[in-house]
Amino acid sequence: MDLVEKFDAKGKTGAAYHVEVYQTPIAALDPDLLPGAKTYKLADGRALDPLSDAKFKIVQTGEKIYRL
Repeated sequence: MDLVEKFDAKGKTGAAYHVEVYQTPIAALDPDLLPGAKTYKLADGRALDPLSDAKFKIVQTGEKIYRL
């Protein structure tokens, strides 16, 4: 998995989070056509479920956070 993006997010309580986006490359003749699935995690390693491009749910707690 390659780290492809980082951004900050906040919860409704105002708690700040650092989000890291990883992507698993797919072996193909042209890797730009098949970039692979993205995985979203907090900087502390907790998994995120993407709900939209700007909204995520922390799997462990169910808290929803929003991209800044």
